[in-house]
Amino acid sequence: MLDFKSLLNPMSIDEFKEKYYRKKFCIIKGNSFRKYMFGNVISWRRFSEYINNDRAVSGLQCVTEGGHKLCMEKNNLYLEKKPNWSKKDYYDKAYVNEIWNNNGSIILTKASELTTGISEIAGAIENELGGAADAHFYCSKGIKSCSFNAHADLDDNFLIHCYGSVKWVVSNTLENIKEDSSEFNLTVGDMLYIPKKLMHQAFPLSKRISISVPLLEGKQIVPINRTKYFF
Repeated sequence: MLDFKSLLNPMSIDEFKEKYYRKKFCIIKGNSFRKYMFGNVISWRRFSEYINNDRAVSGLQCVTEGGHKLCMEKNNLYLEKKPNWSKKDYYDKAYVNEIWNNNGSIILTKASELTTGISEIAGAIENELGGAADAHFYCSKGIKSCSFNAHADLDDNFLIHCYGSVKWVVSNTLENIKEDSSEFNLTVGDMLYIPKKLMHQAFPLSKRISISVPLLEGKQIVPINRTKYFF
């Protein structure tokens, strides 16, 4: 089973907690183990199969020009009026494909159990830090693809890079991202930790899959049951 130490190596867990955890962002560059593991978390074929199974997807979002977000839960991923036999959380696959081909990005939310690899990564974070780790897959077609504007999250985030490259702009303080920030490019095998409330923005540099693993914390939060059952 994957452990948190392997996610951080060569940085130690003590160093991470003392210098970075809930304090400032840090970059863990890919080694041979993480490059192999992250690079095999999901394939483009699995990504396509999941979206095409529109009766079983937990959550799907699209980002269009200007960072505008469409969500299946908000019932706005339909180009035309939805058929009366559909439930409210279904979406129009042809419309999602049109958004993708027009340089939109696709986000697979609530996906920490989508593949064994991402479940192991989320589980390793939970086991060390507590809380519940979700996973959101950010998928873009190329360098022209739209992504979210600069923003801050309410949870600590671990950004796993599985395919392609991404340019990141991350604030060094809780102030405006334009006043004090760092810029860097990350690729397969790299991991970026961003504490909550720290402004950041991602710019795809190629076709890419990067996964946000937010750590949800609170009195009522419990880790996800990651036991695998076979029938």
